[in-house]
Amino acid sequence: METGNHFLLQEFSQLYIGILNEFDLIASKLFRGSQVDYEDCLMLVRARFNKIDLVRVEQQFKDLAKYDISEDRLGINIEHFMNLLRKEGLYG
Repeated sequence: METGNHFLLQEFSQLYIGILNEFDLIASKLFRGSQVDYEDCLMLVRARFNKIDLVRVEQQFKDLAKYDISEDRLGINIEHFMNLLRKEGLYG
């Protein structure tokens, strides 16, 4: 079950292990913006294509980038990723 920005992976009596949702995971990878990060994000979109709202991915990234001092530089990363999605036929 999704709670906030993560999914429960495992819960013990005093330990909760969660993982980021797809939107925050993609955003965090794209903030770094290495070739491996782009490939990881593409693989995640391919694997969960019917469950990932790509408009939300883009908006989530832009919303988070507003808090970074280099917002303009980060904007290039999301544009590059969206272009990769278009090239693969995964985004309008």
